[in-house]
Amino acid sequence: MRRPAPPPAVEEWARRFGGVSLDVRGEPLVEAATSALGHTLAHPGRSRESAYALLAADALLTCACEDAAEAEEPEAVLREILVRLRGLDTP
Repeated sequence: MRRPAPPPAVEEWARRFGGVSLDVRGEPLVEAATSALGHTLAHPGRSRESAYALLAADALLTCACEDAAEAEEPEAVLREILVRLRGLDTP
């Protein structure tokens, strides 16, 4: 269990964007976050749905980074997260 516990909405976002629960660690949360970011990039503008997806990405990435901090090699895990996020770049 995560301490402190994230707000209930974060669990909902993990399920919506990644099909996972917050009981998982690391990569599945990065996948969920990149899915949420991809949704935001696909729906630019001032929409409530894009803002919701961006908040979800932020929260899920925060959880993934907290997991990385507990990894055997935190820097390597954080670097991998950044590489994944760079893959979302749009021309």
